[in-house]
Amino acid sequence: MALQNAAELARVLDGSAHLGPVFARHAYGMRAWVDLFSAHIVDLADPADKALLAALVATNARHMLLFRARAAALGTDPDTYVCPAEGEAIYARIPALRGPDELVGYALGSLDHFAELLEVYRAAAAGADAAALDTVRTEVDAARAELVARAGARAQRLAAEAHERYRVRELAEVPRYAHAA
Repeated sequence: MALQNAAELARVLDGSAHLGPVFARHAYGMRAWVDLFSAHIVDLADPADKALLAALVATNARHMLLFRARAAALGTDPDTYVCPAEGEAIYARIPALRGPDELVGYALGSLDHFAELLEVYRAAAAGADAAALDTVRTEVDAARAELVARAGARAQRLAAEAHERYRVRELAEVPRYAHAA
């Protein structure tokens, strides 16, 4: 699935002084993702499923810290980000996910969408911002490959659901970036 408003996002970022609001937004999302997905680890019976989800949570936690640091370095306090309702709808769904197939699918949809965003962000980045985005993109691509290898039909349906939730969120977030510029 392609990012619906990639051109608009690229225009907004091109006119922006920096990527601080972008890093703050994703630091918030990664923190929510870590908190909510980690709660499911205990319910997974298969040790391989536990290991996969724990690794994804750990990777997101590292990315959260990296993005928090980038936001702060650019003068954006990551703790002041306020998530729109469209974003909260993404996180509200995670506690209701059941079993490894649903968790894998939702995580895959999330990371697929994030990979599309990272591509647009990278085009607007330089220096330490570009390096941070490159690091995250490499790790996101590796995680996506693991999830694709594990994903069955049920997981694909949940990935599509996650994509749709993130699509709606982007329509709300991009104008916020324009106002933050």
